[in-house]
Amino acid sequence: MNSVSFIPTFARKFPDPLNSSNDGDDRLAIEHFLFICQAKGLPDNIPIDPNPREQNTDLSIYKEVKRSLLDSTDSTFHLKNKGITIIADSVKEDVSKKLWTVYFREGEGIVDGAHTYKIINDNREECPDMQAVKVEIITGVPHALIVDIARGLNTSVQVQQMSLANLDNKFQWVKDTLKGAPYEKEIAYKQNEDGEYTARDIVSLMTLFNIDLFPDGGGEYPKIAYTSKEECLKRFLNKENESSYLRLKPIVKDILELYDYIHLQSPKLYDERVKSLGQSAKGKGLAFFQSRKKGKWRFIFIGQEDTHKLSDGAIYPMLGAFRYLIAHDKKTDTYRWKTSSFSEVKRIFDQVGGEMMISTRNTSDKWGRKAMAIGKDDSHWENLYKTVALAYLQNKVSSN
Repeated sequence: MNSVSFIPTFARKFPDPLNSSNDGDDRLAIEHFLFICQAKGLPDNIPIDPNPREQNTDLSIYKEVKRSLLDSTDSTFHLKNKGITIIADSVKEDVSKKLWTVYFREGEGIVDGAHTYKIINDNREECPDMQAVKVEIITGVPHALIVDIARGLNTSVQVQQMSLANLDNKFQWVKDTLKGAPYEKEIAYKQNEDGEYTARDIVSLMTLFNIDLFPDGGGEYPKIAYTSKEECLKRFLNKENESSYLRLKPIVKDILELYDYIHLQSPKLYDERVKSLGQSAKGKGLAFFQSRKKGKWRFIFIGQEDTHKLSDGAIYPMLGAFRYLIAHDKKTDTYRWKTSSFSEVKRIFDQVGGEMMISTRNTSDKWGRKAMAIGKDDSHWENLYKTVALAYLQNKVSSN
């Protein structure tokens, strides 16, 4: 009989309700063990015999799992991920060592969550220490039930709203807009389709610039783009909002390029700005930057790579501030830049990016250097928006 050992940070044990529903020879003794474990501290030799699927972690949905696991600015992986479910023969606790040893018979092991386990195993070196994962271990399961449990757990995921929308051709105009772009094939529009980003990601970035949903002076900022991509998708699919998203068509590629441009230029602009103030600091060392010890982040919209990138909590308010530069062209019923060109939009970022980074740093410090809190801070969204507005108006005055 094989065994592996866990050292969970949290552990609970409870019996299955089925145990009391059977009597005599049919009486069951199923037990559940719920662990919260350090992700990188999981044993690396858990068997996966009962899992019915091969692990293809190159699909877009699993790339999202990997991004969440490696995000050193967000320690909520265990809340966002379903975790790992294991069928085992028995579990024994060594209280003195806080050690739980799990014993397996042939055919037992991970019954659900093998993709999550593979992603953790493949990225242990880069995985932040604070990331945790849920592990449920079920013992005493009759052998005849194991296959049914595996089948049930692996088919219980509902068809994603995104996949249904794709089936209904709701993304066709987005596909047409991005056709021919170098990253065209990097966008996944349905569940389990390969891609660096999903349609939900693209819709959330577009939502930042939807001036019908979030008009200038309306008092509301598009935080929803950061806090809930699923809610952005719902708004995108709402018939009442269809025309407002369609108005973004002429500038969608610009928005994606600006997204990567901010990622790549922010550290340099921050370093230049703090140096001008007589201070010393490294932008890439700030708490709201994610770093990679191995490999590089891909910035597919601009065709570059780097070892660092901004966390979502930091970049969404910065990118969203450029909503001020969007105008509604009534003649064409589309959105356009208020500036003479997209190049000028990037020049405005070059002009104010350092100040925006300092503002982001200050907000990060205010919330205990938690990147998630940056993206939820109303006053931060407002300050960055006003920073872009002031720069645009000053440039306009000086050019007249």
